Amino acid sequence: MTGESDPIKKNTLSFCLRKKLQLEKQGEKNIADKHEIPSPIIMSGTKLLTGEGKMIVLAVGSASCIGKIRALL
Repeated sequence: MTGESDPIKKNTLSFCLRKKLQLEKQGEKNIADKHEIPSPIIMSGTKLLTGEGKMIVLAVGSASCIGKIRALL
């Protein structure tokens, strides 16, 4: 949200859920500053550099994170 363009790898929801279940079976927990479970979430304005995918829009306009920030300004 700051305009930075660092490449971040995202995975599918099914991959992320499988990874979460695998780590839970091993007895590991996702604690602060340790994120072993990848995130499938992308923010508005994200640029796709390679690959392809499908997504579901969860919020638009004033209900989105950017919309809430814009309303506060």
